[in-house]
Amino acid sequence: MKTNHFNDVSLFQYILFISQVQIGIGIITLPSDLADVANTDGWISILLGWVVANVISILIIQIMKRHPDETIFDLLLRYFGKWIGVLCSILFILYSIFVFTITLFAAIHITQTWVLPQTANYFLMLLFIIPKHMLAQKSIRMLGRYAEFVGLSMVFMLPLFFIAMREGHWIHLLPVIKEGWLPIMKGVKTTILSFLGFELAFILYPFLQKKQHATAGILIANTITMLTYLLVTIACYVQFNPYQIGTYIWPTLDMFETVEFPFVERIEVIFATFYLFIISTSGIPYYFTASFGVSQLLRLKDHKKVVLILSCCYVVLSFFYNPTYYQVITIQNWGGHVGMYISYLFPIFFLLYMMVAERFQMRLSK
Repeated sequence: MKTNHFNDVSLFQYILFISQVQIGIGIITLPSDLADVANTDGWISILLGWVVANVISILIIQIMKRHPDETIFDLLLRYFGKWIGVLCSILFILYSIFVFTITLFAAIHITQTWVLPQTANYFLMLLFIIPKHMLAQKSIRMLGRYAEFVGLSMVFMLPLFFIAMREGHWIHLLPVIKEGWLPIMKGVKTTILSFLGFELAFILYPFLQKKQHATAGILIANTITMLTYLLVTIACYVQFNPYQIGTYIWPTLDMFETVEFPFVERIEVIFATFYLFIISTSGIPYYFTASFGVSQLLRLKDHKKVVLILSCCYVVLSFFYNPTYYQVITIQNWGGHVGMYISYLFPIFFLLYMMVAERFQMRLSK
C-alpha cells in the first residue's frame, strides 16, 4: 500500500517501467528462439503474442480498479484470508526473486562472454549487485526515473538495427506463412513469455498518479515492446538466412559484428555494454517487488533491510555457484513456465474468483 504521495509515478514512467521490464533478455535471444519454431514467420507470432499480452493486461487493470490503493499483496490477503493469502504472497515473492536471479545470471554470463572473459564470477557479482541494491532499496518513483532514463537512452541505439538491415536480404522473409499457421501458433508461446513484465502492474497501479489512464498506459507499453521485438527480429531475419539464424545463441549481438564504422570497431561490444543497462531495468523491478512483498508480510516500515539481506546472499552465492550457458538457459526455461502461470493464468482465475466473491457478498447483504 502507498506510504506517501512522494512514491507516485507519472504515466510516462509507468509506460517505460513496464516496457523496459519486458524487453530484457528477449531483445538478444527472441529472433533465434522464434526461428527454431516458426522459421522466418516468427514476426507474425510476435503480433499474436502482443494481442494475448494486451488481453491479460486489461484483466489485471480490471482487478486493480476494485481496490485502487492496494497492491497484489493486500488483495491476496483481502480475498483469500490470512493463511492462503500469505501463501500466495510468498509464491509471488519467490517468483519475483526467481526472475531477478535469471536476469542477474544472464547479465553476468553475457559480460563474461563478450566484455570481460577473464574476470572472476564473484567480482562481476559485486559489480552488478551493488548498483541493483542501491536502486532496489529506493522508492518506486526512483525506479520509474531510472526506467525513464534507460528507455530514452535506448532510442539512440535503435538506428543501429536499421543500419544492419541495409546489408541484409529482404527475400529471406518470403514466402510469408511458408510452413502454415501451426508453427506460427507454436511460436506464440515463445513470444508471450517475452512479454512477461506487465504483471508488475499489480505493484505499480497503486502508485500511478492518473489511474484512469492505466489501461491505455499498459497497452502502450506492450506496443512499444512489440515494435522493438519486431524491429530486432526482422533485422536478424534479413541479415541471416533462414538456416543460419537458428544456429546463433545471441543473434542480435552476432548481427552487430557485421556492422562497421570507420571511426569505431566492434559495435557488438558497445551494444553488449549498453545492453547491461537494459537488462538491469528488467531485473531491478522484480528485486524491488520481492523485497517490498517481504516487508509487507512482516509489517516492516520499509524494505531496505530485506534488500540488504538478499544482496548479501547473492554475493555469498557467487563464490560457490557460477552457472554455465546451458544452466542459464535451463533456469530461463523454468522461469518461463512459472511466468506462464503467474502472469497469464493467475489474473484470469483471480478476476473470476473476485467476481464470484463479490456477488456472494451482495446476496448475503440482501
